[in-house]
Amino acid sequence: MATATAQIHLRTPPKTKSLLILAAELSGATNLTDYILRAAVERAQADLLSQQTFALKKGPWTEFAKRLDAPARDLPRLRKLLTTPDVFAQNAQST
Repeated sequence: MATATAQIHLRTPPKTKSLLILAAELSGATNLTDYILRAAVERAQADLLSQQTFALKKGPWTEFAKRLDAPARDLPRLRKLLTTPDVFAQNAQST
């Protein structure tokens, strides 16, 4: 792992700091910085994953666009999966 040399300075209300310290202690984090940084990195990765893009050359892009524009196929197993109540709905109906 690379040596940490960059700094990030934060100001927070005392109650927020107390909350973070308690959560860091309960999570087993080495220290408050480790806890905050781990949580921030996880959130940053999730935010970036939701914004991923991909590029295709003209030939594959044309094929991709053609398939997107094509009429939907009838897939009976997929239709059944999407119209059958899930286990949570089934349990809710039986109680």
